[in-house]
Amino acid sequence: MISRSFRRFWADTSAAVAFETVLLLPLLIWAFVGSFVFFDAFRTYNTSVKATYSVADLISRQRSMIYSDDIEGYANILTHIIRDTPPVRMRVTQIGMVNGNYQVDWSHGVNGAARLFTTTLPQVEEHLPLMGNGERVVLVETTVAYDPPFDLGLTNIDFQNFTLVRPRYAGQVPFDDEEDAPSS
Repeated sequence: MISRSFRRFWADTSAAVAFETVLLLPLLIWAFVGSFVFFDAFRTYNTSVKATYSVADLISRQRSMIYSDDIEGYANILTHIIRDTPPVRMRVTQIGMVNGNYQVDWSHGVNGAARLFTTTLPQVEEHLPLMGNGERVVLVETTVAYDPPFDLGLTNIDFQNFTLVRPRYAGQVPFDDEEDAPSS
């Protein structure tokens, strides 16, 4: 008797739409919001990579002296390009090859990014290219904090970008660590 009732219940295709909606609507909303969060995270990461490449390219084309204000301005541009994020941490470092060893020529960090020194160079050395004596590269590192708008299992993430470029028009990018560029 119970098995017959169960078979009848299982075979019954009539249902109340309201009951099905109550069961499925939360899943549909979760899927929609989840796809929004993951797409937003991908957009932020993708934009941060492209913006970092753009800033690295701008710095590599410098012929005249750049100052710490310039690098801080580039960080502000990055923050503006990557919408809805806290200020971007950025470190710009010029690294040269001297007698077969990597050496930091200059480094400047913005928004809490620590400067890089020759003694701390081993933390990034594995990413550096093979270079001949006297060659230089400019390393642009950015860290973009991403805070998802909804809590769906994706936690706060720091997107870290690491971009190397060679100076384009000169052997090096000249840098002066003065607080302000001289007035022209």
